[in-house]
Amino acid sequence: MSKGRAVGMSSDEEQGLLLEEAKKRVNVEAFYMKRCLDSGKLMDALKHASNMIGQLRTSLLSPKNYYVLYIAAFDELRYLENYLNEEKKRGERMSKLYELVQYAGNILPRLYLLVTVGSVYISSGEAPAKDVLRDLVEMCKGVQHPTRGLFLRNYLSEMTKDKLPDVGTEGEGGTVEDSVEFAIQNFTEMNKLWVRMQHQGTAAERARREKEREELRLLVGKNLARLSQLEGVDVTLYQDVVLPRIMEQIVNCKDKLAQQYLMECVIQVFPDEFHLKTLGYVLSQCRQLIPEVDAKSIIVALINRLAQYSQRQPSGMPSDLNVFDVFFEQFQELTASQSSMPLEHVLQLQAALMNLSMSCYPSNLDNVDKVLLLCSETLEKFKDSAQLTKHVVVKETTNILTLPLDTYKNVITVLKLQNYSRVMAYLTYTTRKRVSKVIAENARDNNTRLENQEQVERLFDVISPLLADDEDASGDSEIDTEDLEEEQGLVASLVHLFHNDELNALFAMYGVARKAFTKEGPTMSHRIKHTLPPLVFGAIRLAERVRALGEEMAASSKKVYKYIHETLKFLVEAERPELALRLYLQAASSAARADFEEIAYEFFTQAFILYEEQLVSDNAAQVRALQMITGALYSAPSFDKENYETLITKCAGHASKLLKKWDQARGVYMCSHLFWREGTHEAQYKDDKRVLECLQRSLKIADKCMESSMNVRLFVEILNQYLFYFLNHNEAITVKYLNSLIALINTNMSNMEQSTDTSEIRQHFTNTIAYIEFRKNAGADDQHASFDAIVV
Repeated sequence: MSKGRAVGMSSDEEQGLLLEEAKKRVNVEAFYMKRCLDSGKLMDALKHASNMIGQLRTSLLSPKNYYVLYIAAFDELRYLENYLNEEKKRGERMSKLYELVQYAGNILPRLYLLVTVGSVYISSGEAPAKDVLRDLVEMCKGVQHPTRGLFLRNYLSEMTKDKLPDVGTEGEGGTVEDSVEFAIQNFTEMNKLWVRMQHQGTAAERARREKEREELRLLVGKNLARLSQLEGVDVTLYQDVVLPRIMEQIVNCKDKLAQQYLMECVIQVFPDEFHLKTLGYVLSQCRQLIPEVDAKSIIVALINRLAQYSQRQPSGMPSDLNVFDVFFEQFQELTASQSSMPLEHVLQLQAALMNLSMSCYPSNLDNVDKVLLLCSETLEKFKDSAQLTKHVVVKETTNILTLPLDTYKNVITVLKLQNYSRVMAYLTYTTRKRVSKVIAENARDNNTRLENQEQVERLFDVISPLLADDEDASGDSEIDTEDLEEEQGLVASLVHLFHNDELNALFAMYGVARKAFTKEGPTMSHRIKHTLPPLVFGAIRLAERVRALGEEMAASSKKVYKYIHETLKFLVEAERPELALRLYLQAASSAARADFEEIAYEFFTQAFILYEEQLVSDNAAQVRALQMITGALYSAPSFDKENYETLITKCAGHASKLLKKWDQARGVYMCSHLFWREGTHEAQYKDDKRVLECLQRSLKIADKCMESSMNVRLFVEILNQYLFYFLNHNEAITVKYLNSLIALINTNMSNMEQSTDTSEIRQHFTNTIAYIEFRKNAGADDQHASFDAIVV
């Protein structure tokens, strides 16, 4: 092979040319080897085979390209192996040929041929397999060049893999112990060669050499895989012989890449049962690795594998071995011996420990709490360090906190962990809020029932960042209303998880919630508009449940209404008048249904005070408020006549004082229904004259509207109100009022200009007249006869 480099040629191009040249020579020599074998000229064939293998003596190819050349030669040697197997079947003795090939001139071709013939020699049974294997593994020591030696020994491993004495093939040829000895010797020598590669070339090429070593690591690892495939290697043999020999080589090589890769190989290739029996020993060996090795990833891989094993086994982990205790003890020793281990690696190990405990011992919360305590102690050491704010450290700490939630899917179970809050305390306010959201979402999504005061207190203590402002934040910090609404909506949903058949206990839970929701701070007024309404509605339901238990529970029910009253004060003080008014009316309606007239009257009074004091400058809000008040008063049963008249008179008075005339007109005719309330005898209230007064006042106000289309619209609406009372036998509403109003509408209708609005008004009036015509033509009974006098 040429050793020169063409001028101006890149390294990759040169490598490609060198590889192509070598492959051509391999193909040529392979062609002549096959032709000689086909002609029965074995000695000539061996010469060509030796020349072919001679191409592997090169030092110019990179390991990647050398592998390509090796595979080409390997495939051609298979032809020679098949030929020798056929010769063996015809009775040719392989022992003579085994000695003959040892006289080849160059050591590398000699050893490749020796291994090829030796594999057939073993299968022939002419000599004990153990002797031939011992001879081959020793002879291969003759090649000490790292790359050439690695591939030679890989060839030895490949050619003998199906010829190693094992269960079912033991006898005079050897035992499983002989196969183990062969594999371990080959592994040891290959690892030495692999480690030695780093010392070739100059220091400037070190990075390239490490990359090349990475590419060759599978050659070394194959030996461990071969050992794991031996059926005769049981737990005892593995524990007493195999693992100690492997670990001795791994620890003594003092090479970061080798120790990292080979430890990972050991964990991956050998069975879980083997790891359980040797767990303490393997973990103790991890402490012997050089500091540059990422022991964390090795241990995490082992933990994860055993956790998966436990989940696959119906009975879980063996009862005679507490895997968690072994890992926990070894973890403490490891972190003590490797004080320079990065904080994030320590946290990753702790997360893996927690995962192991929850997988293998799901009912043992003490183990999880031990890990949380260990985590808090670890973080305490760095409390004054910038380490705690590193992204990766925050991520791993958060992972430790969310693991129990993801596993148990029950917030109550997580709240039993005494050290959970201790770990959260080391996070920043923003991160604690993010974790709190995960906790609250877990409770909501899994519909976790909160069944007593202690559970609510514990939950709200853990998610306190969602319930209070950051004490370290500046007072003028901008509030992200979108995020705040999402967070507080989540908190509000937790109220619906309160469940307890003991009503006093449920009431105590509501008390805890209100205290948590009303913590002072810049965002309190924003928070409580989301969190207090579900609390009020929950308390209303509770009050009604208590009242339903009988008269003897009246005092307890009143106590709940008092709680509602006090709760709504927070909304009033936070200047949330519309929301507070709406809830006052809900509470008033509930108290009226519960036959607590004084309490209902007080709630209505508070609603009017809010209207008068905090809605005075917002006409639209006043209109909406009066609509709600009117509806609530109309539906409220069992009011004393004097109290009822006081409230409805106040409502009608406010309606007549609205800013816009059309709002006044509508408000007044809406209030007329408060003087004509249908229902049971006790709830019924009818005052014909007051109804007429309201309608006439509404009509008078409507007539003052400057827009012709608006006053006509109002006239039509008022006409419909008159018809309602006329139909329901209000004696104050007579035909003359209907006829005069219809005439007034007709007069004003003719003066309106055509538009979309006027078309709508005309259609409304047309429909009203059509209804009157229908009633006139419906029949001659007493009820319908009165419509005959209406002029349309």
